Amino acid sequence: MEGFQKGKKAKLTMDELSVLCEQIAMILRAGLPLHDGVEALSDNYQNTRYAESFTQLSQNVLDTGSLYQGLKATGAFPDYLVEMTGIGEKTGELQNVMEQLAAYYAREAKIRRAIQNAVTYPLLLIAMMAVLITVLIVQVLPIFEGVMKNMGIGMDSSSGTWMDVGIGIGKGVLIVTGIIIVLALAFILLLKSGRGGSVRNLAFRIISPLRLMNNKLFACRFATNMAMMLNSGYPLDESLELVSGIVSEEAVRDKIETCRIRMRDGLSFPEAVEQTGLFERLHCRMIKVGFQSGQTDRVMGKLAAIYEEEMDDAINRIVSIIEPSLVALMSVIIGAILLSVMLPLLSVMGSFV
Repeated sequence: MEGFQKGKKAKLTMDELSVLCEQIAMILRAGLPLHDGVEALSDNYQNTRYAESFTQLSQNVLDTGSLYQGLKATGAFPDYLVEMTGIGEKTGELQNVMEQLAAYYAREAKIRRAIQNAVTYPLLLIAMMAVLITVLIVQVLPIFEGVMKNMGIGMDSSSGTWMDVGIGIGKGVLIVTGIIIVLALAFILLLKSGRGGSVRNLAFRIISPLRLMNNKLFACRFATNMAMMLNSGYPLDESLELVSGIVSEEAVRDKIETCRIRMRDGLSFPEAVEQTGLFERLHCRMIKVGFQSGQTDRVMGKLAAIYEEEMDDAINRIVSIIEPSLVALMSVIIGAILLSVMLPLLSVMGSFV
């Protein structure tokens, strides 16, 4: 077993985690012994970069008889997946938890892809703009100026001024574009480093649209987690405690702890949740109705779906603003540079009339 501990294990993507959870749920639905099912999974992953992790997982499940212990000992799976698996085993709802985890990771993968697309496309536009401006400044304008000199035609002061203006605009944009690209790359590198969480939280606090989107993401994750806990049979207070232990965002943990304190002080769950500010007032009323009718788990599941849709809408709105703005900016700048070429040309042509 010592050989399994060598090297850093490859991590599954969100989509792969969703598929894994669905596969485990299928094994449980089919009534297969857990170890036989995990061993079959391990065989399927033998020719992938995850072979070491699944081989160790299969051996750990065989030794302990527990999927939770196997996942935990392997050390290659997210803490959230591990802890939720433990909850599923404790409550006897492992199959249900795995089905919900499959949906949860599919949702997380969808959100992550949307965010990546929202960031990647504007950066590509900026890079394309930088390339076009560079070609115009480095290739087109010098060639034009050289042709004019070879023809023995000097440009008057007005023509030279316009060309200088065009070149100046292009160089200024190139400098700004370079700074934006460097900052974006530095931001990405910081996100992947140990300071990723702090950098991301700072960006969300500074940029208002990102802050609103982040709040919806927190609400979506909290509602999803609570729906799974309540569906698994946990009471509200214990569900809040368990959710607080598995969420990674400190801001959400603080609000959950505030909610628990309010409930200990005598407030109902809907009243305590409303005071934390996790949900909008309309959604707090939904929670109140669900709480009174004994359907809090269903309401939480519904809220998770609502906030997921609002997240998609928020991302699409940001992209819909960024894309045309960049295209318009690029058009204006390139037009200005081309104008700096056309005006001297028109001036020269006018001298022959």
